[in-house]
Amino acid sequence: MADEKAVRKRLEAASVHRDQFGKGDFDFTAGTPGDRSRVARFQAKRAHMLRETEPVEYAIMAYETFTTDGTAGNTETFNLSNDLVDSGATDTNLVLYEGGARVQPDAVDIAGDSFDYTDDGTNNTLGVYYAAGEQAQLELVKEAPNGTKEPVDSRLINKIHLRDNAKEPITLDLSRSYWQRYVPTDWTLDLYVDAPYTAAFMQDVDGDGEPEPATNAILSVPYSAATGSIDGLGEVVRTDAARR
Repeated sequence: MADEKAVRKRLEAASVHRDQFGKGDFDFTAGTPGDRSRVARFQAKRAHMLRETEPVEYAIMAYETFTTDGTAGNTETFNLSNDLVDSGATDTNLVLYEGGARVQPDAVDIAGDSFDYTDDGTNNTLGVYYAAGEQAQLELVKEAPNGTKEPVDSRLINKIHLRDNAKEPITLDLSRSYWQRYVPTDWTLDLYVDAPYTAAFMQDVDGDGEPEPATNAILSVPYSAATGSIDGLGEVVRTDAARR
């Protein structure tokens, strides 16, 4: 068993820098509607400490596809399967792709949960990322290589979408123990979503193997990171997580 005092001394002596995890740091998979699904994963290559003093930001989008009709130049109204909300967590409530190209809808009707689009072709696939109002849960979890897990945050996505994050910033509460904030080398930081819709940060709309991103989705978690591993940290954090 690693000595906690010795590990603390190594942490205090370590050279660190402050930064934040962003979308570019994670690997993404699409969620499964109705099931708690992992939608994002970060693999730590050095020791990280999550910070409670700066805001964490989330904007998790629902993804849905439609097919345009057989009349080129026809303006169609597409009804979303979920409640479309005017979200304070993102600058754009609805992002639209026609195949692999980002396009602009003719109109977005938030009250009517729909959008209008005029396609100059026929039978094309539309991919839509939008802020949904249905109750959905996210959970940010750290996981050891042996499978030991500990949540570090849990939120209702629908409530996040309806708040003004600039006026009401979200911060992590890591007060359970001194070690809860640490993500050691070789651990992962995972985002799980349980929603009635497909939660996705990117999807391959046109099927060419190059996924199109949800540019209105946000994932930002502040941290401080050491330049490498901290001897004994993984063992101490794993033991502490198992006590929760």
